Parts: sequence; C-alpha cells; structure tokens
Amino acid sequence: MLRKIVRKIKKNPLEVILKKAKKNSHKKFLLAWNRALGDVPLGLYAVVYRIKKYIPDARITFLIREDLKDAFLLLKDIDFIRVPFWRRYMPFDICHSLKLLNQDYRKYDVIIDKVDPNYWVKWQIGNLQPKLIWDKSFDSLANSFNLPKNKIVVALQPTIETKHSPWRSYPKKSFDKLFSKASKDIVFVFLGVDKTLKFDSKNIIDLRGKTSLIEALSIIKNKCEYFLSLDSGLLSLFYYLDVDFPIKLISLWGSKDVGIIKQKVKSPNKKMIYTSLIFENGLENLKPNILEKYLYPKDIEKILLENGQKKILKDFEKFSIEKKRKFIKEIFSLNPKALIRQKAFYQYQKKSIFKNTNENKNLLPLKKSKRATKKDLLTGKKILESTNVGCIILAGGQGSRLGFNGPKALYKINKKTLIEHIIEKISLKQNSLKTKLYISIMTSDQNHSDLVSFFEKNNFFGLKKDQIDFFKQSFVPFLDEKGSWIVSNGSIKTCPDGNGAIFTSFFDANLFYKYKDKKIKYISVIPVDNPIADPFDEKLFGFHKNNKNEITIKCITREKKDEKKGAIATFNNKIKIIEYIDLDGEQNKNYLFSNSGIYLINIDFFKKIQGFDLKYQFVKKKIYNNKDIYGIKSESFIFDSFEHASQVKTLLDDKNNFYFPIKDKTNLQDIEKLLLLEKTSSNMVK
Repeated sequence: MLRKIVRKIKKNPLEVILKKAKKNSHKKFLLAWNRALGDVPLGLYAVVYRIKKYIPDARITFLIREDLKDAFLLLKDIDFIRVPFWRRYMPFDICHSLKLLNQDYRKYDVIIDKVDPNYWVKWQIGNLQPKLIWDKSFDSLANSFNLPKNKIVVALQPTIETKHSPWRSYPKKSFDKLFSKASKDIVFVFLGVDKTLKFDSKNIIDLRGKTSLIEALSIIKNKCEYFLSLDSGLLSLFYYLDVDFPIKLISLWGSKDVGIIKQKVKSPNKKMIYTSLIFENGLENLKPNILEKYLYPKDIEKILLENGQKKILKDFEKFSIEKKRKFIKEIFSLNPKALIRQKAFYQYQKKSIFKNTNENKNLLPLKKSKRATKKDLLTGKKILESTNVGCIILAGGQGSRLGFNGPKALYKINKKTLIEHIIEKISLKQNSLKTKLYISIMTSDQNHSDLVSFFEKNNFFGLKKDQIDFFKQSFVPFLDEKGSWIVSNGSIKTCPDGNGAIFTSFFDANLFYKYKDKKIKYISVIPVDNPIADPFDEKLFGFHKNNKNEITIKCITREKKDEKKGAIATFNNKIKIIEYIDLDGEQNKNYLFSNSGIYLINIDFFKKIQGFDLKYQFVKKKIYNNKDIYGIKSESFIFDSFEHASQVKTLLDDKNNFYFPIKDKTNLQDIEKLLLLEKTSSNMVK
C-alpha cells in the first residue's frame, strides 16, 4: 500500500530520465533487459515507444540474455547485445557485464539497468497496441519441418515454461482427454522448450526443443489453422505480430489480470479469430469436451449454422482435407461481427432488395446551403498552420470500371497515379504552410499490399514515414438471393463492406490513439478517385470550426434532376444523405444539392461511432469483372453515421473548384485537362 502511495506522489522515473535526456540532447540509450519473453511486447514495446516519442532520433541498444534474441528481432529501430552468461532470475551488474563483453559504457549517454514496465508505462493499458515486425524471410523457416498437408494442424504449447504461477497450467490428464476426443483429421504440433510432460497420443508431432522462437512463430503462422495456448511468452509475441493471416487463437487463462488480457488491446492481425477461455477458479475446471467445441469441426459447424449457411456446411463436409484447410482459413478471415450484421440486416431489408419499396418518402430536400466566408478562410489557414490535422483517403476500390487490373488509386492520369496527384497537393501545402500534415489511407484486403509497396518503393513521395498510415476496411461474403454465401470452387467470394467501415477500422488499427497523441482534432475524408480535391481545404476547416460542427459535408449544386449522386435531405431537422439508387424519378427532381463524398469530421466522433452497427445496404453487383455473374453486396456508408452527430452542416462550393471524380473512362479527357490546368496554375495551393 505504501509503495502505491509513494508512486502516486513521485514523478514517473522514465519520464524524469527522458526529460533530462531531451534537455541535454542525449540520444544514445543502453537498457538492460533480463525479464521474461512475454514482457517484450507487454512492457518493453511501450518503453521503446515512449523513448522515441520524446526523442524521435534516439538510438536504443539493449543488453539481453541469449534466449531473448529472436524476440528482439521483432522490434523496430533498436539494437541489442547478447550476454551469453546472463540467466533469468539471476542478478547482474551492467558495468561489469559490459566490461566482460569489451564494451565501453562511455559511448552511451543514458544507461538504465533496471527497467520497470509495470510502473513506468502503466498508461499503455487499453491505449497502445504493440506491433511486432514480421520479416517475410521468416515464412520459409516453417518448411523445414515437413508438417502434414492432409491434416488440420493445431499448434499447442502444453506447458507455461516458468517457475512461478502454476495456476496458469492446464492438467495433463485434460490434455490427454482432448487428444483422444479430437477429430481424426486433426494433428497437434507441440511447440516450446519444456519437455517435462510426456504424451503418447498418436495425433501428436512433438517439436519441443527442436525449433527456435522465430521458427515456432513461422510454423504457427504458415502451417497451422489453430493455435491453442496457455499464458506464455510465445502467445504474447504471436498475438502482437503486425501481419494479417487467418488463424484461430484459443488461449487458456487462470486469471483475467495477466498477459494480453490485461493489455486490453486487439491484435494487429485483422484476420485472427480470438477466443479467450478464463477460469479464475482453476483451469482444471475447463473440461476437455468444452474445449473441443472451439476446435474443428464443431466450431466451423457452429459458424456456418449461426450464419444460416446449412447448404455450405453440407458441401464443406464433403471437401478433401486440403480443400477444408483452405476453406477454414477463409472463414477465419471473415469478421464475425460483420457476419452477424450482414445476416440481421439482410433479413430485415430482404424485401427492399428485390422490390421497389420506398423508405425515403418522409425525407425533405435540403433547401439552403452556405458558402465559406473570408473569415472561414482565415480561420482555416490558422488551423492548418498551428494545429495538427489529418486526412483519410478512401482507396479500397479496384480499377475494374476503368479497365485497369489493380487498385484504382494506382490508375494513371497524365503519367501520375490518382494517389500521387493527391499526395502532391499535400506535399505542396505542407511546404507552403511549414507544417506537418498526417495522412491515413483506407485500403482493402485486395489492394493493401500493392499500395503499401507502391509508397515504400517511392520513398513515401518525400513525406516522412510516420506521416502516412495504412489501414484495411473489413469485407464480407457476396450473398445470393436466398442469403447464402456465394462459394465457387471451394472459395468464398468476398467484397469490401463499404466506406462506413472507416470508423471501426481506423480505431482497430490504433490510429485513433496515434492521432489523439498528435493532438489532431479534425480529420478530412476524401475519395481517391477525385484527383482535383483538396485534402486540406482551408475554407472547409474554417467553416467547420466557426460553425462548431461535428461533421461538415462538402456539397455541390445538383445540375441534373436525375444525376447519379447522393442527394442532401433533411429528416427531423437533421441532415441526411440519400443514395441516388434509393430515389425514384419524381423524388429526384426536388433535390437541390448533391453529396461530394468529402467530409470534415471531429476526431472524437470516431470513438463515438466505432463499434456501432451501421446498417448494411444491399445492391446487386458483378462478382467477376469479365463475367455477367452477380451477387448481393453488403455496404455501409460513412453518412449512415451522421444521425449520431451533434451537429451536421453542409458547405456549398463550385464543382469546378474541387469535384471531378473518375468513375469510368467517359470523362477522362476532361479530368486530364483540369489537372494540366491545375499544374500550370501558380495557385495550386489555395
């Protein structure tokens, strides 16, 4: 108790060290680390994060035990020195250790011999998502172990491999029962080091002590459908790998106040299905028949039946093991919450997909929209010059309607990709304002790696790497008219589930906390297919602040009475946007303003909305670009969230100033001319 009181009164030791280091321009840090493997992501990651926040160009070196080497390979921008004579739980003298290693302690500005992450970075709980780097070269390491291809593979670490907290263990007899009850299609692959427990089941491949840590992680990532784990360092490292791959993780816990559960942040792996089984009265109370329900085939059966996919389940049961393994990974890639929403909204809206029901008859056209004033322009300039601001570029789509086989963002106009035209504007404005602008790009599963690689190859177009982030929107299966997933050749046909995913996806990628940490208050949202849009429009930012809006919609005058753009309406004195497909001819004539798809949103609105079940809308779309095969696509839209905002207003601007989206090739020449005119103009940054 006294210790807790003292800690509340005293200043955080790490903060004191870092403030002093910054004041004295000290950049070379040496930290001794002789703690547990799992503490690397659970504590050390946050220490490195904090040092880099104070001193971005800090050079951080660790003294570590030999057995921690692989874990430190997963950390970014650090160095480490292995100490072969260190042992866990054994005290050490850092200066004496350096001397024995022929290392000169004087080359370091700051030396920290006792790191206390539980106290120093307690703030990270629920706020900081550890992200461990995974080198692609690690993937091939799993190939050395010749694991069977005709089995469903479950990785398992059967012991906790630590001298303390025996309550974290699962009884051997319970494991034996699980192995005996498991499907004949399953093989369990043992990982770890400790061979104390002996097992004689025939469905086991024992690799304990035969792999390095990186090899074990590679096996789980590349060769397994499931990872069943007790609380361990291997579990913590695996959970925080910053790479997307499908797998189901089942972790067993004797307490909810330890490990990744205590951390209270999601895994960076968006394709992981995670189940935690907590038995605080003792893991011996977790019966094997209960645990069995979370493994193949019972869990797959449950997922399919809960989502109304009885026919697909029957087909799945007839698949070969190789085909089942592929299908299981596809199921694990799907977002369970998105599937629940898709089923619920489909049942509710089923009639309106195939019948022309009109749910918009009570909406009224917006009659008036204001333009920006000089005051708004001046306010906007002040915001951009003195405040950190962000922009999200919606770039999840493919270029199929443009006849381009790749991300729409990489379609070229005037020898530059669409995304380059936008980034060029950002760079010029940043240089003009002498400020730092932040950009996040929402991708999809189809194009994420292509876009990230494009930016990396082009050195982020001169912007700093920490200014640009990428995050994926979620995706769901195409449906047929009965609500069944469309499966072809044993593969689930999927599609991105609309730009309404922006809130939860941005939040899940931990970008909300990054932006809050940067004191960003406003985020503009623009589609990548509008290359003349200004991502940081001073008038928009100024209008937004001066009117105390939570959301501002940039709109244009509706030119044609039947144009294919969302219309601006009101309902109960709140602004709403109606998709053009939901308007009949007579209704369309009455609307005066169209939605441009450009918004300015207060950052706190992202936290308010993330996790909300925005309604799905359903529309028939082609599944294949070159075939007339259609499915029902489920989409939620950003503007479906606006009803939850405290104040939404529209800002009217002339179309030629900012709006010329490229949807297909029909208006290519006009856009090319506009971009050339914009480039030659000395007033590109308005």
